[in-house]
Amino acid sequence: MPQHCAAYFCANRRTIASRTRGITFHKFPKDKHVRKKWEVALRRDGFTASDSSVLCCEHFKQSDLDKTGQIVRLRDGVIPSVFSFPVHLQKLERLMKVKCSPKTQKKK
Repeated sequence: MPQHCAAYFCANRRTIASRTRGITFHKFPKDKHVRKKWEVALRRDGFTASDSSVLCCEHFKQSDLDKTGQIVRLRDGVIPSVFSFPVHLQKLERLMKVKCSPKTQKKK
């Protein structure tokens, strides 16, 4: 049975066709703290990753991926950050930016 990407509205599944297109899938980290950061980044209400939950490479920046070997791996400590959230979840992102102090915004 093919695995589905856990990201909101992502239709990618782990199949031969997706592999041919170069889409890779990555399991959630075993470290509880990093796993929780991934779950929060997904913005899926009530979602808890299982040992078989995966995210596809489309939710990571190219710089997050290590393509030096035959297997595409994630660099240590990366958090998924590329999503197409629906409007009701995008509002959360805007509010978070507004609440930042001016010093924090200048650093970006």
